[in-house]
Amino acid sequence: MINPKRSKSAVTTLLKDYNLRFGARFRIAIYLFLTFVLFFTLVGTVLPERYDLSAGQVSQVTIRAPIDAVDTYATQAARQAAAALVPPRYDINPATEQDALAALDRLFNAVNIVRGEPTLSPDTAVTQVRQSAPRKLPSAVIAALLQMPPSELTVVSSDAVRIVQQLLQASFSARDMERASLIVDQQLVTLQVDEQLRVIIGQIVLSVLQPNLVYNEVLTQEARLAAERSVPDVWINRGDVIVRRGQLITPTMMSELQDLKLLKTQPDYGIYIGFFFFIALLVLATAAFIQLRSLRISRDNVYLLLYSIVIIFSAGLILLAKSAVDVGVPPDISYALPIAMASMMLAMFFGSSLAVLSSLLLSILTSAAFGFEFQHFFTPLIGALGAVMAMTRVQHRSVFMRAGFLTALLNACTIIVMHFILTSTDSGLHELAFEVIYGIVGGLLSSVLTIGLMPFLETAFGVVTHMGLLELANPNHPLLRRLLLEAPGTYHHSLIVGNLAESAAEAIGADPLICRVGAYYHDVGKMKRPLFFVENQVSGENPHDKVSPNLSYLIITSHVTDGLKMLEEYKLPAPVRDICAEHHGTTVLWYFYNKAVEEDKHHTPDVDQYRYPGPRPQSKEAAIVMMCDAVEASVRSMGKPTPQRIEALIRKIMKDRLQDGQLDQCDITFKDLERMVEAFMRTLQGIYHERIEYPDPAKIVDNHSKG
Repeated sequence: MINPKRSKSAVTTLLKDYNLRFGARFRIAIYLFLTFVLFFTLVGTVLPERYDLSAGQVSQVTIRAPIDAVDTYATQAARQAAAALVPPRYDINPATEQDALAALDRLFNAVNIVRGEPTLSPDTAVTQVRQSAPRKLPSAVIAALLQMPPSELTVVSSDAVRIVQQLLQASFSARDMERASLIVDQQLVTLQVDEQLRVIIGQIVLSVLQPNLVYNEVLTQEARLAAERSVPDVWINRGDVIVRRGQLITPTMMSELQDLKLLKTQPDYGIYIGFFFFIALLVLATAAFIQLRSLRISRDNVYLLLYSIVIIFSAGLILLAKSAVDVGVPPDISYALPIAMASMMLAMFFGSSLAVLSSLLLSILTSAAFGFEFQHFFTPLIGALGAVMAMTRVQHRSVFMRAGFLTALLNACTIIVMHFILTSTDSGLHELAFEVIYGIVGGLLSSVLTIGLMPFLETAFGVVTHMGLLELANPNHPLLRRLLLEAPGTYHHSLIVGNLAESAAEAIGADPLICRVGAYYHDVGKMKRPLFFVENQVSGENPHDKVSPNLSYLIITSHVTDGLKMLEEYKLPAPVRDICAEHHGTTVLWYFYNKAVEEDKHHTPDVDQYRYPGPRPQSKEAAIVMMCDAVEASVRSMGKPTPQRIEALIRKIMKDRLQDGQLDQCDITFKDLERMVEAFMRTLQGIYHERIEYPDPAKIVDNHSKG
């Protein structure tokens, strides 16, 4: 996993300055950088490109609807059409009936009065009745009324009143007036009178009939509004072509462009401000999570910069997919987005908790880019969470493909479920098939991109993953093979330190794999002068007896700097190099200091002249290896190690390191130290347990023969 052609990452070299790499100000600057880059990358997906167009102009581009929107013009036209179909609403005016009956009453009263004056000539009698009769009543009818017997007049009067009441107590419109003769004739048919009287009654009724409906504007408007409300919105569907290149723009097209907010009018600053704060809140929530969980990324800005690059790269993929949709690619292409790639990488670099949070973050951004649609949030989220779950135990590279297949399967299942939830029918199965294919492609593409980009990111940022550490822990690694052949004692010492460090790291929540690999390589510098270190002195001769204490000090301490050079030569990652540099801290080589005091009794050397150059451990992992290195060497030198003596020795070493300030710069606690003691005891008792001394078989045979 580690690029063998670089000894230091470009980013780590850039951040050599302590304040840059670990400073709070630069960390805040990275968060601000992430916020602004995400904003400027994705704001175009939320607020699409706008056009300076007008009706009558020829369009130079093809414009498609970036979102679903209500077509205001078409909706308004449909509602107006529905309202126009609503007939006017009328009320029956009771005064119309009253006026008609009053007219009949005046008519028959006048007839009766004139009939009581026999001296009047017929013409004079008609003239006098005419003054009280309806204007439309013919004079011949009046003359007939004056001449008919009283019994017939009574029948005519009552039948006329009854017909008028029947007609005007119901609705009688102006259209009914146009066919009033027919309507009255239908009423006359039922009368039990002769034909001549029917004609007279009909003429009388027609003379007083008037439409009795009054237009009700309020009811009419309410009915038309109800009709308008019953018409559903007419929608412009995302992807619909609004204007084609070379097409003349019509007012209808302008209305649709206005509905889609694609016209350059006044800038909508509200959307910009709202989306910026939306991004800022997401980044702030992520930063709070990182700080509260005290992840390494919260202290090392190189790791934070790596995290930001992964998130920004994923945002770029979201922008790419949205841009493809804007130029006519089906919106389903969003399911092919390899969002799970970021989840896989972040799970490898920083662990599952941050990977899960980032999966949620990227799913929200994907949903925002595609109109905050339900399916564009849950589909990438479920797939990404599956990828994180698959990356929990990484033992070999095939885990990436396993994660890709799991993501593809979850994508497909989620797409199918979302399809039936949102459509509730079995329609669109052809479209569903393509969506499933896109989802499978997205899952597999995530694993392919992860495999391709991981080595580059590891090298560029100088970080190490569990996969890379497992490769470094392989005994066949060239540097470990050299250590075994050139300094076998140191090699076996390193293996035991590795076992101790791994068990201690598991006990206190540190990274066991980094501790084990760091322990394997922490003493590789001893290969340069292996015989100057006691674990490699098989003949019993000690070269330090022939050199001065000061030279011995220089030889012993140089194994740290020599080791760092070897680790850089073999391109080992920064965490392993840090453990090599820090595993002795600034401890004192008391053996050679005391030897120098004995050799020069007139001049006492400064104790600081016999300290390791440091630095002191900066992490729990480096502190663990420091303790394990000292404990293993001390216990190995014991004549008869017992559990009590071993525990006492461990506690003394820890006390000395604490009092010397060696643990002041790492976040290890007293509770951690107590747990480390327990872990050391479990491991060391298995290594240095008491053995039963079996008698020599030759002596047994000899004694038996003598007996």
